[in-house]
Amino acid sequence: MSTESKSSSSQPRSPGSDSNENETENTSGDENDTSASRTDTDRPPLPLADLLTRETDRKFVGLTENDSREYPDEVPPETRCSAANSRSFKEAIQALPKANSGELWATNDFVETSGRVDTAVIRRVHGLDVDALESYTGSSIEDLAAASEADAVVRVYDHQDIVDDRRKALNALGYDVKFRWQIASDSYSIINPQEAYLPIISALQQRGETNPFGWVSYRDWGGLFKMVVICPSLRHVVSGDQGDIEDDVEEDGITTAVSNDSDSDEDSNKDEEGSETIIYGGFQTGYDFRGTQTLWARPVLFFPDSGTVLPDMGERYTRRHYGKATNADHERSQGRVPISEWWRSIYDDIDTRMIEVDTAIRRTRAIAYDFEDLPFSVEDCYTYWGIAFKYAERAADRAISIAKPSSRPTVFNLQLSLLIAVLQEYEGSMASDTYQEYLEVAGELFRKPAMMIQLAMQEYDRRTDDDSQHVLPENQQTLSDSLEDIVDIPGISVDTEADLSDQQAHRVQDQLQRRLGDIS
Repeated sequence: MSTESKSSSSQPRSPGSDSNENETENTSGDENDTSASRTDTDRPPLPLADLLTRETDRKFVGLTENDSREYPDEVPPETRCSAANSRSFKEAIQALPKANSGELWATNDFVETSGRVDTAVIRRVHGLDVDALESYTGSSIEDLAAASEADAVVRVYDHQDIVDDRRKALNALGYDVKFRWQIASDSYSIINPQEAYLPIISALQQRGETNPFGWVSYRDWGGLFKMVVICPSLRHVVSGDQGDIEDDVEEDGITTAVSNDSDSDEDSNKDEEGSETIIYGGFQTGYDFRGTQTLWARPVLFFPDSGTVLPDMGERYTRRHYGKATNADHERSQGRVPISEWWRSIYDDIDTRMIEVDTAIRRTRAIAYDFEDLPFSVEDCYTYWGIAFKYAERAADRAISIAKPSSRPTVFNLQLSLLIAVLQEYEGSMASDTYQEYLEVAGELFRKPAMMIQLAMQEYDRRTDDDSQHVLPENQQTLSDSLEDIVDIPGISVDTEADLSDQQAHRVQDQLQRRLGDIS
C-alpha cells in the first residue's frame, strides 16, 4: 500500500476537505484499473473507488442527525460541510470499518496440497542439520514426514488478523482490495472503531456539547484513522491588550518582541501580536491497525480565523487493545475505566487546560526572531525544523508579510504561518505521517518555543563548516526550554518568563478552581 497519495485538485485544502464535495478522490491510480468482478459483462468495470474509498477526508457537524448542525459564525467556509453533503458525527463514524478479529494462516511450501512432504527439498535447505535431526530422533526424515500430519496451510496462533467484512466481500467478488490488517500479538483484542467512537456522543451530550464539528481522515481503507473534534463550548479569547506586558518590560529594561504600534495597519497585522485571538478547544484521536496496539486521543486548539489546528500541550491518552474495551462491566471488573467514561474525562481535561492557553500564547508572542541579526533566513529556519522547502517558502512569505517589522516575526507568527501554509498547500492525506509531523513542529513551537530556537541554531551550526560562524553558545549545546537560556542569544528578543506568568498566576488559579468546582 502506498503511504501517501496525492489529490488531483490543485486548490488549497481545508481541514477535512471532502473528496466528494471537491469532486476529487484521494485514491491511487491502480484502484481505477481494477476489474469489477469475475462475471463476464459488456458494461465497463465499476471503479473500486466508487464503492470503498482507500483514502479520504470528510467533515461533519452536529452529534447526530437530529441536531441542528450549525457552525459558529466564526468558522470559515473552507472548514464546513457543504450544504449538499452535510453529515453528523454519528454518520461519519458509522462509515468506518466494521473490523473484527480474524484467523491468520500461512503457507508451508514444503507440504504439497495432497499432504505429501517434499523431503528431498528439505535435505537441501541451507542451515538445517538433517543428520543431527535423524541421529537425535533415530528416524529418517522420510519416516518423520510419513508420520507427520502437516498441512500446506498452517494456522498462526501467535498473531491475530483484523478484517473488515465489507472489504472481504469485495475481495471475494474479484476486487483487488486489501481487507486484512495483521497485528503481531496473540494478546491483541480488537476495538471496533464504531464501538469505540460512538460513546463520544453520550460523553459530549452529558457535557452539553451537542453541536461539535470536525473531520475524519483515513488511509489504507480505514487501517489508519485520525479524527479531529472541535467543541464550540470550549471557546476562549486571548486579549490583544498589551498594557500589562509593556509595563513589566519597561521596569526590567528587557527588549520586548511586542510591537507598540499595532494599532496601525490593523488588517495586515490581524494574526500578529496586537489583535484579539479566538481559540476553540477540542481533541484529536486515532488508531492504526497496521501493527500498533493503542487507541489514542489528545487535546488540540482550533483557530477559526485561519481554520488551522494546533496540537496542544495536554496529555496524550492511550488505550491498549486488550480485554473488552467496549464492555463497561468487564472493564470495571479489571480496574479500568469504561470507554464512555474515558471520553468524558478527556473532555474535562481539555476544558480545564483551556485556561492555560492565554499564558502560552502570550509567551509565544513575547519571543521574536530577528533575521537581520541571525545568519540564516526565515525559509532556512523552517527547513532546519524538517519542513519541506515548498511549505517553508510559503510560511516564510506569510510570516514576513505580517510581522512588524518584517524582519522580526514572533514565535506565534511563525507557528501560525506554518499551519496555514501546510493547510493550503499540502495535497496528500491529512492522516499521512508527513502531514502530522508538520503539525507536530507547529505544536512544539507553541509548547517549547525556547527549545525550538536552540534546535534551529544547532542545525545551522551543524551545517556550517566555519566554527567562527556558529551562533549557539558553547554552554547551550544541550537543548532546554528555559527562556533564560535564550535571552542572551544574538538575534533573539525575549520577554522574561516571569513577567508573562507570575502576573497571571492568581487569575489562572482562580479560573482553575472554578472549573474544577463546575466539573465536580
